[in-house]
Amino acid sequence: MRGQDLPALAPFEPLPEVGDEVAVNLLGPEMGLGTGGFAFVLPTTDGDGAAVPENRDHFVKLPYTPLQHPAPPPAERGDLVGVPVVVLPLHSHLAPACAAAADLRPGVRVAFVWQEGGALPVAFSGVVRALEEGGLLHAVVSSGACFGGDVEAPNVYSGLLSAAGPSVGADLVISGIGPGVVGTATAHGHGGMSAAVALNAASSLGASPVLAPRLSAADGRPRHGGVSHHTVSALRAALAGCRVAVPEAAGELPGGLPSRHSYERVRWSAAGLEGRHGVTFSSMGRGYKDDPVFFDAAAAAVALALGGGAP
Repeated sequence: MRGQDLPALAPFEPLPEVGDEVAVNLLGPEMGLGTGGFAFVLPTTDGDGAAVPENRDHFVKLPYTPLQHPAPPPAERGDLVGVPVVVLPLHSHLAPACAAAADLRPGVRVAFVWQEGGALPVAFSGVVRALEEGGLLHAVVSSGACFGGDVEAPNVYSGLLSAAGPSVGADLVISGIGPGVVGTATAHGHGGMSAAVALNAASSLGASPVLAPRLSAADGRPRHGGVSHHTVSALRAALAGCRVAVPEAAGELPGGLPSRHSYERVRWSAAGLEGRHGVTFSSMGRGYKDDPVFFDAAAAAVALALGGGAP
């Protein structure tokens, strides 16, 4: 790919300056990846590396790699009893979820727990930037190997407790992955399993989490048509019973879904949310009119978690 102009991102400090010699990872463009088809610029070798904090009460992100860096420990709440928690299967569900929250409860404070399963750097998400600028998202907690959030947490459990903790103080906690879901076309080798991790974590900490299922009437791939196999696998791996928000526009659910979960029809949809809140919904090039039920699932999950009725 020598001599070509490529879109590139530099997610690590120190940021390169003109004239610096840098290392560039070209895997994304070479593999023709969609969401992740960028070149990634690695930190320059001229800097002093990650600054060592004076207060050593820190933990390390990306430990035992050349990109390890310190992060202050988060301020956690003791449990999640009484905290509304919504779990999303894809990053493209975040915008309709946040818009629905603002519609249902103006002024609600929303925090997003960023999980592994897609892009790791928070800076990669244009959706997060737009939601923060629009006042629809108040904080991002980057958990596990994810990094760059307002708060860093060593794992999902800590991330959920931090989102509801004294520093962030979220009224609604949303958990999900970054852009570009991992997929191998196998039953469990995909980023959708992060939903099961979040459901198990939230349940064990005292919450009654609500899952937005991955639904589609427009995806031509059989494994993602109707209820995606990502959601089916996540529900089978979620050990505690959770609430699953099923939009009114969704068809009949397939048989064989675990009976320990509660599948609840919700009349709330994402229709009109884009115009009312100045956001744009998009997933794999499809907008709301192309696949309403996909985005309705996120809005329905928030409505169920917050106790909202029909618009």
